[in-house]
Amino acid sequence: MQNEFDFKTHYEDSSMSKSKNKDKYPYKAGHRGVRTSIVSAEDIDKRISRLHKQVIIELAKVFPKGLTTSELADKTERNLLTIRPRTTELKLQGLIIDTEKDRKNENGKPEIIYKLRGLEILREFNIDIKGKNKK
Repeated sequence: MQNEFDFKTHYEDSSMSKSKNKDKYPYKAGHRGVRTSIVSAEDIDKRISRLHKQVIIELAKVFPKGLTTSELADKTERNLLTIRPRTTELKLQGLIIDTEKDRKNENGKPEIIYKLRGLEILREFNIDIKGKNKK
């Protein structure tokens, strides 16, 4: 049986005021120490910045509303299993927030609705969305 992912081992503090260690989770993909999980994490690390930006862009387009991970997967044309961990990483980085609301997915199951913390994040990532006012 695989071990559970230990967030504390990979990420010390979610506070934005602390110095950020970009070599650890949630800035890098996490894994459970299993060889296949390690390979997957190393592969996704090559694309993690782009995936984070794609999620941020889609959330900015609907700001101040939010999207579920299924909706984000559809809009980014990515697999749900690729997007779901990215929302967790962005939440731990303090860039997106859990709205404390949910919406049912196509299977009738509730999913968390995430929203962008604020449009100033676009400047932090040097993202320009045409037609969007940056506040």
